[in-house]
Amino acid sequence: MHTHRSLADRVAQPDYSGNVMAAIHQLALASDEAHAVDLLAAASDQMGTDAAAFVSFVRDDPSHESFRFLLACDPVWCLEYERRAWYSNDPWLQYSLTNSSPARAHEISPGSAQQRTVVELAAQFGFRSALIVPAPSSGGLSRVGVLCLGSSTPGFFDDDGYLTLKMLARTLAMELHEWWIARIKRELVINARLMEDDLALLTHERLGHSTKYIANALDMSPNAINSRFQRMNAKLGVPNRKAAAQLAAEYGLI
Repeated sequence: MHTHRSLADRVAQPDYSGNVMAAIHQLALASDEAHAVDLLAAASDQMGTDAAAFVSFVRDDPSHESFRFLLACDPVWCLEYERRAWYSNDPWLQYSLTNSSPARAHEISPGSAQQRTVVELAAQFGFRSALIVPAPSSGGLSRVGVLCLGSSTPGFFDDDGYLTLKMLARTLAMELHEWWIARIKRELVINARLMEDDLALLTHERLGHSTKYIANALDMSPNAINSRFQRMNAKLGVPNRKAAAQLAAEYGLI
């Protein structure tokens, strides 16, 4: 935890922004999740915050299997969060689905008792004050990123240093978001081991072609087409062929 210097005092230091940006630039070099967490912690420390967490997830994912976390904070918070499956009750995540501008936690009103409980839990683990920074995707990607910066000091984000921190936090959020997207794309290529024939099938599906149409185009039986899609769905970890084609398109594979 940092000493009780105000955010304005920290931002007023001549090397503040430079040190934060230097830490953010290191993220592109992160080799794995553990390394990315270390770099997130370093950036958070340079900003003067006590805790940081980044979550990346796909919109409309009722299974919550797409959620990925980078936690530069007490991991017990995330364990309790996941145990209670609070994804759909998190007001900070809900805010980030419909907004692109950063917001302080007190500017996001919990809409239910469950949402208030989510916020109260975060306060116990370094987020007594919090800044929520959405990282929306472009180009039709459905994956969303959310950076949460926390302080154990009440009102930490409310003084004159906020505007500078907000600008830097947006940069950090987008760097983290882009790192996750690039990592997931690599995982798809390596783990799914998709062949050219697989990509051809996914391209047909993306164009809305029926099983019969694809079978005729590729001179295969409809049963063979369905079996190929089932194997691909399993390799990609998606429930159906439409989701498989969407995933492949989002990450530039087709």
